[in-house]
Amino acid sequence: MKRLFAAVFAICISSVSSAAVIPVETKNWSYELSPSSNRISNNDGWKRLLTNTPTKLSNSSGSLISDFSLNNNFIFSGQFSPTYANNSSCASPAEGSCNDNDILGIVFDWQDAGNHYRLGWSQGGVSDITGKSGLFLVKEENGVSNTVMNWSDLFWTDEALYSFSLSREGDSFALTLSGATQAVPGDQSAQTPSDQNPDLTDSVINFNFDDLLFAGGRVGVYTESQTAVFSALNVVTPAEVFAPATAMLLLMSLVRLRKRR
Repeated sequence: MKRLFAAVFAICISSVSSAAVIPVETKNWSYELSPSSNRISNNDGWKRLLTNTPTKLSNSSGSLISDFSLNNNFIFSGQFSPTYANNSSCASPAEGSCNDNDILGIVFDWQDAGNHYRLGWSQGGVSDITGKSGLFLVKEENGVSNTVMNWSDLFWTDEALYSFSLSREGDSFALTLSGATQAVPGDQSAQTPSDQNPDLTDSVINFNFDDLLFAGGRVGVYTESQTAVFSALNVVTPAEVFAPATAMLLLMSLVRLRKRR
């Protein structure tokens, strides 16, 4: 009896760590303002939302924000590519083939355009409202931008595919970003991506910081006058799977039986 009691008790008080995958259905995500300039381009919305690959086919601005909030620990991951988009409709005919060098990125703990964190990246074109170019991490609070980190000599490369992972555990954040980078701004006069011929480096960025300005919020992607495609978006949160109710009932029965004896 003692051994059985101990075994059932152990089952009941134990828990097994697991991961809860939150379905990403970008067709249900909402169009919102660009976090950098409070702009949204009405002439070009997000495309390919039904396949969960949000795409901008012309250099326009705006955010695409999830239909769910994350109020505890999470991992937000995916891929993105700054596209050359030489067959798209440009914001201005003078831009010709849409060889652009502006901003694309992700947002997290999103309350609205004036309260969030954002990771933005440019090839040396339009700067963030903070004045930062390259890769930058910004905390936006009540419309005031504060730079957490700026990799000012790290620029994206046309058509390169980048992988990212952003996680939060308590008040600690961990960022990982990998892909081909260049140390000089892009040349917007290049007619094709290969014309630039920059010296490329396979880079891996790992950055950790402690800061919990918001109790939670939504996640999303954004562009600032840039063509881009985002893919493989994934959101995971921790979950606890507790002992089955039947095991608890068995424990209660054993307790009552022992009392009778």
